[in-house]
Amino acid sequence: MKVSILIDNRPSDNPVLVSEHGFSALATTNENRRILVDTGLSGRAFDNASALGIDMQNIDYLILSHGHKDHTGGLERFVTINKNAKIIAHSAIQNFDYQSNRGGKWHSLSPDQDIIRKNFDRFIFIDDNYPIDNNIIIVKNKTTIHPRPLGNRYLYLISNSEALPYPASDEISLCINHDGRLTIISPCSHNGLLNIADECCNIMKTNNIAAFIGGLHLLDGEGDNIEKLSSTIIKKYPQMRLYTGHCTGNEACNMLANGLGAHFNVFKTGDTIKI
Repeated sequence: MKVSILIDNRPSDNPVLVSEHGFSALATTNENRRILVDTGLSGRAFDNASALGIDMQNIDYLILSHGHKDHTGGLERFVTINKNAKIIAHSAIQNFDYQSNRGGKWHSLSPDQDIIRKNFDRFIFIDDNYPIDNNIIIVKNKTTIHPRPLGNRYLYLISNSEALPYPASDEISLCINHDGRLTIISPCSHNGLLNIADECCNIMKTNNIAAFIGGLHLLDGEGDNIEKLSSTIIKKYPQMRLYTGHCTGNEACNMLANGLGAHFNVFKTGDTIKI
């Protein structure tokens, strides 16, 4: 199978492709199922798809990993291009008022609720795991034994005019079993890589993770957490390759590279990951 990174914070070497603070990736399985994960911030991911020769009209499912607009902002563009794909999201994205105060300024991260309402019949809203088939499951994380990334500290929900820490209770991940090996796509990993990996392995009843793909929300400066993350991956998932970008800081990437060696990779806009 392969995963095509349609847009990411990190720019492509190809000058035709655009980058932005956001994430969108297309997973194409060995059975030729085509599953889009997130839409980026603006919809420009689909300009990149066109430049890469990817036909967005043939997508089977769109997964919205969580409600933040750098992952849902291209939804209006997607439903204009693609008229058939079902859209899977946690039910909470209909209600959450997402905010960030990173940099000392409050700004909204909420999705466009009008677009969701206008396309309501295309949505499958879930509150728990959702199997697409025996080998493809949308996973709602329930594991909490490992630390969550410190990048969550700037994220909030507004409820009754009160700012509450973002619980990431709306976050879902895509887990694909191919030939007995798992590929996990978790665009932001607000619940923490290890919690998500453990949850997917418990559901699929295997610890054989071929690839974990997505941002990790690790801040530069949380060195101890990153060292522990690397050592735990090596012990628990020695065969796993980690591909990260989007919300993972450069210093964090350097530390992970030192800890994981050849099993660590940084992706950028336009990359194709073959698994």
